[in-house]
Amino acid sequence: MNRQWRVARLVEPGELLSPEHFAWHEAAMPEPADGEVLMRTLCLSTSPAQRGYISVNRSRQLLPDLAVGAVMRGRGIGMVVASHHADFQAGELYDASLGWQDYSIQRPRAPESIFSIRRVEDPVLPLTAELGVLGNSGMTAWFGLLEVGQLRAGESVLVSAAAGGVGSVTGQLARIRGASQVVGIAGTDEKCRWLVEELGFSAAVNYRTEDVAARLAQLNPRGFDVFFDNVGGRILDAGLANLAMHARVVVCGWISVDYSAQLTGGPANYRQLLYKRARIEGFVVFDYWKRYPQAQRVLKKWYRQGLLKNCDHVLEGLEQMPLALQGLFTGTNRGIMNCRVAPDPPAVGR
Repeated sequence: MNRQWRVARLVEPGELLSPEHFAWHEAAMPEPADGEVLMRTLCLSTSPAQRGYISVNRSRQLLPDLAVGAVMRGRGIGMVVASHHADFQAGELYDASLGWQDYSIQRPRAPESIFSIRRVEDPVLPLTAELGVLGNSGMTAWFGLLEVGQLRAGESVLVSAAAGGVGSVTGQLARIRGASQVVGIAGTDEKCRWLVEELGFSAAVNYRTEDVAARLAQLNPRGFDVFFDNVGGRILDAGLANLAMHARVVVCGWISVDYSAQLTGGPANYRQLLYKRARIEGFVVFDYWKRYPQAQRVLKKWYRQGLLKNCDHVLEGLEQMPLALQGLFTGTNRGIMNCRVAPDPPAVGR
């Protein structure tokens, strides 16, 4: 049998995503046809964008809608079980759009498609790291910080949602690349301590208990050279109030306001972009899809050297996927929220 999570109903604006939006289903094992591959899911990743796939208001989404009754979309690491395609062999590992299910049929796509599948070269253990610090979270941090943010050694960096999946990698990359100061914004004292004591941030600000703008000004009176924003809203405003001259603001996401029932206004402190001759730019990580391998080679080197720490927050079992995704919106995750569906194969990776 093929266990699956399917879409039970769409999420209303302002509604908290929950397990009630999904339905557990058991289907027959799929059979690959000529040119197709049967893949077993080993682990799955989560992303705030997944809420958008099943939202009532989907006019702003980057990917096609999912209908009620469809298998929930999600990327993961899968192993080839059976292949009717000459380029794929049983036992090989791939990063692919597998869906929330045990088994999926894969039809190789063009390399530039985000639905294409990419072989996992020189895998590391645990394989969930291939979805996190070495997967989309790592790629988002890498290209957002270095390509869009154009970080240079000796500059200061501010990261919002720093204890989340992308933020926890971004701060580490800034430290490794020689930033003079890396400050993170998080939602609990425990997360703030984790950022400083475990991941090497210079300081962390608790947005629930501190005046963020005032605290940032105290930590860095000169202002920050790169602001990597994952949340939008009032945190974006606080960051804009603390920019250095010629700063770069990287817009990665706006989870704090994107799914509210009412449309929100723009940032109140946008005039700082003029005063500080700063630049603000958004990006979509899949635009860099073809360049993933070059970034992954460097990140794997740092990972094996111990410079880059694994930030996995792993839930066990396909049954946990709805809770794993919900955790991104309730703040229960610390680091990259992934779900292990099946054990890592023996004798794979280092």
